[in-house]
Amino acid sequence: MGHTSTNPPAAHRPLTGSRVTARDLAQRLGVATSTVTRAFDPQSRISAAARTRILAMADELGYRPNAIARSLNQRRTGIVALVMGDMSNPFYPAVLETFSLQLRESGRQLLLFVVPAGGDADALMPQLLQYQVDAIVVTAARLSSHMSDLCARQGVPVVFLNRRVEDPSVWSVCCDNQRMAAEVAEYLVGQNRRACAFVSGDPQVSTTADRLRGFEQGLAVHGQRLAACVQGGYSYEGGRAAAAQLFSSGQPPVDAVFCANDVMALGVLSHLRMNTRLRVPEDVAVVGFDDIRAAAYAENDLTTVHQPVTRMIECAIRLLDEGRPNGSVTQALREIPGYLVPRSTA
Repeated sequence: MGHTSTNPPAAHRPLTGSRVTARDLAQRLGVATSTVTRAFDPQSRISAAARTRILAMADELGYRPNAIARSLNQRRTGIVALVMGDMSNPFYPAVLETFSLQLRESGRQLLLFVVPAGGDADALMPQLLQYQVDAIVVTAARLSSHMSDLCARQGVPVVFLNRRVEDPSVWSVCCDNQRMAAEVAEYLVGQNRRACAFVSGDPQVSTTADRLRGFEQGLAVHGQRLAACVQGGYSYEGGRAAAAQLFSSGQPPVDAVFCANDVMALGVLSHLRMNTRLRVPEDVAVVGFDDIRAAAYAENDLTTVHQPVTRMIECAIRLLDEGRPNGSVTQALREIPGYLVPRSTA
């Protein structure tokens, strides 16, 4: 009696043991290995029928293309390094989430490096560049001109996000901090505030300097001068300490406080409510900057400046394809206006 085989045809027999390769898949389908490779590239020219057939067999065999090998062939990894600091500030995890999602939509992948708050990225750069990244985005961290030159020599564009730098070889994308701070001054003066104070972060950081400059200029338009400027270190505890200094006995009265970020503004609010009899906003107005999620919570209801994070990130990702800027510092800068969000604290 003859024996009937129950084995499936070779083209459909599952592979066992080693990982399935593009060559294995090509042999099963009777096509060139390059045809398999093109099927996984949406930009490649290949018939819809052939692509469908190849992808179906790939699913059946458990094949997935090797992104690293493909990047070596294309001399592009599709990886963008994001260097971040100050992750304790809720603004930056929100930036990370939005950046990661938008980057993936552009067909790229994210490689995250974190530096201590207020730190610089120089120590990371030798290790970072070993990953052959296509570009580097830096936010809430410093990078020396020497390191930015090194990136330029290796053909890796650098974009600073939420930071403005005086370096024509790198891109800067940020909120129009000076203009928005001037609008805060205009808003507070319009409420008949006559003694406005500023709580700053690191004075060496562009965001602090621009917000302070804009606030002073906005007050000057109405014949006012800044009543006080106190450092708060961009932290909640620093905001509380700054408020304690501003409202200690014997200090000139202050009727409005503009903080360089929301976290410090929440610290100022906490001190005013827990340690003084001053009413917000009747006696003292409080304004922040960033519009983090907690600013809108009912117990805070903080008046603040909304940073256009989505638009800033869209701009930064577009610049990744522009390479290195070739003009002046001004030409390498992209400033995007935010808007004031009035709530109950001012």
